[in-house]
Amino acid sequence: MDTEIVEACPGRTAADIAHPVTPISSSTSCAAVFRRLIAAPNVHDWPVCVSGSGQAEAEKIVGLVNRQEFILAYTVMYGKELYGKKPITVLMDKSPVKVPVSLSCEALNHLLVAAGRDSMRKGFIVMDGDSYVGTGNFADVLSAVAELMATRAVERDMALERVEQANVAKTNFLASMSHELRTPLNAILGFADLVRKETYGEMSPPNYRDYVEDIYQSGQHLLSMINEILDMAKIEAGHFEISEDVFDMEITLSRVTRMMREAAAKAQISLSSQIPEHGLPLVRAGERHFQQIILNILSNAIKFTEAGGAVTLDTRLNENGDVLLVITDTGIGIDPSMIEKVFDPFEQVESSLTRTRAGTGLGLPLARAMTEAYGGTLYLTSEVGCGTRVVVLLPAHRVCHDWSATEAVNAIFVA
Repeated sequence: MDTEIVEACPGRTAADIAHPVTPISSSTSCAAVFRRLIAAPNVHDWPVCVSGSGQAEAEKIVGLVNRQEFILAYTVMYGKELYGKKPITVLMDKSPVKVPVSLSCEALNHLLVAAGRDSMRKGFIVMDGDSYVGTGNFADVLSAVAELMATRAVERDMALERVEQANVAKTNFLASMSHELRTPLNAILGFADLVRKETYGEMSPPNYRDYVEDIYQSGQHLLSMINEILDMAKIEAGHFEISEDVFDMEITLSRVTRMMREAAAKAQISLSSQIPEHGLPLVRAGERHFQQIILNILSNAIKFTEAGGAVTLDTRLNENGDVLLVITDTGIGIDPSMIEKVFDPFEQVESSLTRTRAGTGLGLPLARAMTEAYGGTLYLTSEVGCGTRVVVLLPAHRVCHDWSATEAVNAIFVA
């Protein structure tokens, strides 16, 4: 639907659904009103005023005749004899609902529903200040509300389409920028590595070694951030590719632990891992992605644990055959009410320690998204000042108990 069509259907008000029915005099007999109702089958409600027919002022509107209730009362046995010659005031609603012309049909709907079934069955009077405008009924209100809901549904669909288009544009932009950034960055890293290793001769003066090392480490950090942003964009766009590798989890975890020992030592934090005595089974998943999941969690744990603390990686199989990896730290912890916020991309729970730590806020969101891509789950428990516990669960169908029963060939699937 075009934007012009959507804008042409704004929410309607009581004025839009008011029927300009000419009021009848309070002295009109019930028999005369019955004849009028029969002659005007489309009139649901008839306002009653104290003066003669014609447009009456608000203070002279004294009641409302509802077609259904009036006919039921008038046509029962002896109804005509009882009410025929009496004024309409005996069968009218003496306290009709009065609503201002500016009241939206949505608000009017809430008002009538809240007032109960009688108000929904009876009509109401629409007023413009002190002046009578017309009558209304619940069916017209429902019709107007349904039209408004349909319009909002169209607007919502259009908004979702714009969001999806923006996500596609964002993913394409990030992919393009990633290539443009990584190409020169890889060259910088390559040459910086050659220089810091003094491949073609000793550097002079020696201070240059520190400068080159800073260049290399900063480049590695920037490359890591670029890769995280691109991976997150792919996951959000539904284009994340999972790999079906078969690998030895114990070897991979040992490699990850060795990689993180230097960072832990610099932060004066003890890092330990616990492997079951019977060892760990082979796993069918993306080894690079699995390694990144554990690296992200360990890096986060070390980052938010103060000197003298500890980080522990515990691995085991549960009774269902699922693989459990539990990373526990003695860090600053997180308020339980803020736990889900840390899984929002680019979000970081504010604290005095957070403000001193660099990062994109993608570590845990990426870890959870990658875990779920392989059918697993990742959850976190924490308490301020008492550390954090992150649990990664890989389902039993990812465990390979017999290497010969698996294909050691990588198969790429789109998640």
